[in-house]
Amino acid sequence: MKTPDVILRGENNGEGMVVHYETAKGTDIFGLGIPNTYIDTDWDLGPTWCCLIIGQTTTLIDTGRLGNVEVFGSLLKSIGKEFQDIDRVVITHSHEDHDGNLAEIVSAANAELWAHSIYRQMISYHPHIKDGAKHPELPGSCRLCNMPAEFNRSCLPYQRKRSLLNIDFDIEDDQSLPDDGLGFVFTPGHTPDSICVLLEGEVIFTGDTLLPDITPHPSLAHAFEVNRRILPTGYRQKNVVYGLMSYIRSLNKITHLPQPLRATFPAHRLFYDGRFNIIHSPVDRAREIIQFHIDRCRDILNIIDNKLVDMEDIALQYFPRSLLRGMGKAMALNEVMAHIEIMEECGDVCLTGEKRDVAQGTGSCNFLTTMGTYLR
Repeated sequence: MKTPDVILRGENNGEGMVVHYETAKGTDIFGLGIPNTYIDTDWDLGPTWCCLIIGQTTTLIDTGRLGNVEVFGSLLKSIGKEFQDIDRVVITHSHEDHDGNLAEIVSAANAELWAHSIYRQMISYHPHIKDGAKHPELPGSCRLCNMPAEFNRSCLPYQRKRSLLNIDFDIEDDQSLPDDGLGFVFTPGHTPDSICVLLEGEVIFTGDTLLPDITPHPSLAHAFEVNRRILPTGYRQKNVVYGLMSYIRSLNKITHLPQPLRATFPAHRLFYDGRFNIIHSPVDRAREIIQFHIDRCRDILNIIDNKLVDMEDIALQYFPRSLLRGMGKAMALNEVMAHIEIMEECGDVCLTGEKRDVAQGTGSCNFLTTMGTYLR
């Protein structure tokens, strides 16, 4: 991928930055660095990169973290655009740093809303379905939220407005729309409704599925049992949308996309620490991330060894203390558990304890074969 042109230089991590890329067919793409700040933790993703595709139909991919409508409008003005120029908004997945500001932008633009068919269930409330949900009173995307109470409270107005939105176009798995030059790749695992967007066979917008120097937090396979009954009927029989293995399969799908894809726009870290982080090959990057998770499983299994170790102790031994402050601890525990789930299914780990939060190794490393299949 050629390095995008810088239209507006923002912060050193990319916040407030605007970049431009032109496809071989002459389509203009503008990347907007919308602030994405987590308080009291060193888990720093940098901004959320929302992308505006200028064509006969102008498409916006994602709307950034909630609370940034004015910033968004200002960045649009820097390229001579305003909300009313947007014809449709495509959401890559139902997280607050990707569909925050959505209600305000869709309303201001009078734009269509496009999202995967599961997205509707993620933004809707299902209080009558408990099924072990930690927060059955919250919408589908938040029923298992482990974030602190103050974080949840800050999201409530956004969640309510989001739940009232009409979805104009339900994106189906791996759908292609040649007349628009668009294609969609269903890539669940980070969330059950995650998608990547293809443009003109040249560009891929990866949301959180593929990032240049980090990897997103996978969902937990356990979430399938909690959310099975809120999913569309076709996804209720077998878990293909939650957990680290679902994410690995999605990465593997990227390695089999028609080549070459000449440009990759990730939702985070496109520009960070004063430099661009260009993904020159989405295939190679997808394989690197698969290998990363294999290595993380190996590291966690080495920590467990043949001892009884609880999840918190594993997180304390694996992650730097700076990453365990505030909400960072919950994120670290989720990361550990996502890998433990695979190793338990493979027979490499047994879980005990009242909360099934104590692990012991069995002496096997079957996960290497199971996960390694996707590197062949």
